[in-house]
Amino acid sequence: GITAFQSLNAQEHSIAREWNEMLLFSIRNDLARPTVHARNLYHSSVAMYDAWAAFSEEDETVFLGDTIAGFPFPYEGVEIPDNVDSARHVAISYACFRLMYHRFEFSLGARPILDSLDIYFAELGYDQNMTSTDYQNDGPAALGNYIADRIIEFGFQDGSNEAFDYDNEFYSPVNEPLAPVLPGNEDISDPNRWQPLSLDVFIDQAGNVIPFNTPPFLSPEWGQVVPFALDEEDLNIYQRDVDDYWVYHDPGPPPMIGDTFDIESNRYYKWGFELVSVWSSHLDTTSEILWDISPASQGNISDYPSEFRDFTDFYDFFNGNDIGVGYDMNPITGEPYTPQMVPRSDYARVVAEFWADGPDSETPTGHWFTI
Repeated sequence: GITAFQSLNAQEHSIAREWNEMLLFSIRNDLARPTVHARNLYHSSVAMYDAWAAFSEEDETVFLGDTIAGFPFPYEGVEIPDNVDSARHVAISYACFRLMYHRFEFSLGARPILDSLDIYFAELGYDQNMTSTDYQNDGPAALGNYIADRIIEFGFQDGSNEAFDYDNEFYSPVNEPLAPVLPGNEDISDPNRWQPLSLDVFIDQAGNVIPFNTPPFLSPEWGQVVPFALDEEDLNIYQRDVDDYWVYHDPGPPPMIGDTFDIESNRYYKWGFELVSVWSSHLDTTSEILWDISPASQGNISDYPSEFRDFTDFYDFFNGNDIGVGYDMNPITGEPYTPQMVPRSDYARVVAEFWADGPDSETPTGHWFTI
């Protein structure tokens, strides 16, 4: 992980931007949990926005004064001060400090995270001992504390199981873990279901080294976490072993294998595994195959797959890449693109590393907050 938070130039960036960077720093030092951190990012964003909107006569708050999924956020309003910018700076800082301290207090990388929070908060000139939530009498700091307090309480009942470190409550894999160091997979009971991997040493997406580890399925029950941008009309609820699984925007099942599935499903199931095997060979550094990775040869796809059967025509099974034909002309310069010939193995490894997304990753959800 990263050992120290580097503050931005406060004269050039807003306090919201500064706390956003602090949150990304914290995520990079925590376990790689995209679902958990999507929630952290949203709740921190709401905390900052409500701390900002509270000092506006026109803008509406998001949580304050509303009831979210049955949880109340009572709010009686505050007096608008003469120095609104200063009040917002204080309220945002206290809200973010309290919320982040709570969310990362027991993180695997808690020490550098909490130390950085302490140092940065002190650099801002704020007092950790100011813990009042009486926002109508004790000013913007109390408002920030109040916002954080309500969001923390909200988080204990929003379906995330935060009180137990977001542990799965009922999901259990049907397949025994696979040890990649051993040949074969004789103990698999259902090839259409997820199978855990048992590793001597597991290095997660954030670069954390975890010995003797079988990583669990990440957040299989999180359809039941209170959403912020999902509509009930897009929800399907499925039941398995008396437990409910909430799924939004369900694209349907993938191809499956077995006698109970049709020939086409079996075919595409096998094709997917074969494709991974063949394309893995493209990582071979002894290969002399060159690719043009410039826009002259990459991109410009007009027709994307809509069904599984379309993928076999969309991807070049043996050679790699897709049906993109590239672009004839640079629209800015009016000139053809200059070819960029590189070893296919180098390009394939760069792409693999990009999608591996680590180490020191702010996770995919955090990428949207990286400025």
